[in-house]
Amino acid sequence: MSRPEEDPMQGNVIPPELPGYTYLRTLGQGSTATVYLYRQHTPRRDVAVKVSTATLDGVSRQRFHTEADRMAQLSSHPYILSVYDVGVTYEGQDYIVFEYAPGGTYKAVMRARSMNADQVLDLGIKLASALYTAHRAGIVHRDIKPNNVLVSATGQPVLADFGVSATIYQSGVTTGHSPAWAAPEVISGATGGTVASDIYSLGATLFAMLAGASPFEYGYRVSSRRELIRTILNEPLPALGRPDVPEQVEQVLRKAMARDPEARYFTAFEFARAMQRVQMETYRHATPVVAQDMPPYPRNMRHAGDPERDDGMAPRWRIRKRTVAIVAAVIAVVAAVAVVFAVAVVPHLDTASTGERTVTDAPGVASGSGTTGGESDDGIQIARAVPAPDHLEGVYDGDDVTFTWHNPDPQDGDAYAWTIMEGDAAEQSVQSATTEETSVTLQDVTDPQICLSVSIVRQDQSMSQEPAIACAVRR
Repeated sequence: MSRPEEDPMQGNVIPPELPGYTYLRTLGQGSTATVYLYRQHTPRRDVAVKVSTATLDGVSRQRFHTEADRMAQLSSHPYILSVYDVGVTYEGQDYIVFEYAPGGTYKAVMRARSMNADQVLDLGIKLASALYTAHRAGIVHRDIKPNNVLVSATGQPVLADFGVSATIYQSGVTTGHSPAWAAPEVISGATGGTVASDIYSLGATLFAMLAGASPFEYGYRVSSRRELIRTILNEPLPALGRPDVPEQVEQVLRKAMARDPEARYFTAFEFARAMQRVQMETYRHATPVVAQDMPPYPRNMRHAGDPERDDGMAPRWRIRKRTVAIVAAVIAVVAAVAVVFAVAVVPHLDTASTGERTVTDAPGVASGSGTTGGESDDGIQIARAVPAPDHLEGVYDGDDVTFTWHNPDPQDGDAYAWTIMEGDAAEQSVQSATTEETSVTLQDVTDPQICLSVSIVRQDQSMSQEPAIACAVRR
């Protein structure tokens, strides 16, 4: 093939000649790499090619190929940019061939138009699905922002640029990040990036799609990077200030961006479920979650257009607000599906009250049934699902309540995500934590009734598709 003599965006820098590809134009450039648009010959399609700016040394080359390896692991997900190929140019520059996303970035979308709350919830559920998939693969993105979310050829959002990502086990290593979108603990240097900080950055990105700017740039008049950092570290998250955005939407985003990492959603899956709940309550439909081994909707949530769906998601069951002191160890690889209490506990669980306790077995899992999985009647191997705990029960002892449960299929590294359920589906408030024990004690419980949901969480972040739920009643 003939080589172009000059690239208008690059001055006298000539794009590399790649066998099997024809150069079309330059898409963008940074300090370490330039992205070009090429036409691939076989199969015939347009692709984006990221080429290192110079011949890389050993460390830089390793980092460049690490990005390709990590994105290739995730390429099957519909909301993660696909990787097609990697190689080295004749001049010794490394390159990665990506899916071409012709719609540009969500940074451009943010600047061009204001999204409504339903559109942002749809975007958030899709990106949270992608993020959960990355986290389950042990990958923390560490630089989620509108500029790293692209619009694919089909108009779908795709998460891109894992160039500063790391495995969960390396996430303490300091690396580049964008302060406007970074969590306070990343900006302060307390961590190089975690599951919790990725969730914060996703929340900040969604906030910006409603506000038109990053949260603290939107809420405060900052004139420099230093002032922005000081503001994020010291000032409260500003109010969104859009009367057309339902309060529940802002509440979900504020939880994702809580200053305390432990107060955020424990996983991106839990974040997605919370957005689904608000979307259904507010707009009467929900975007499906796309995550391996996880159902697209919570049990009992039907998508729009289902003729069997009631006017509401489920019966409403209100419980007075309470103050509960929660004492439990908190770890990072957990989730609790808060919506299930509102949509399942009254009509769909078998309960038996005895004295001061109410015993509830997991929905759809008979006591002692263990896990699903094994071999079907046709001889097809079926993946083993993570079961819910069984024999979950809560007992009052004065103002303390102790919940205990049993793991029907214990494995090394199992943990338990538990959530105190309060309110109805529209106004639900939850307090969540995790433990490696099969019991938890809640102190200073003043209400006559308290309900808990518990899920099993495996080492790889797979978890019970539906939690077990039980309510303790003071007699």
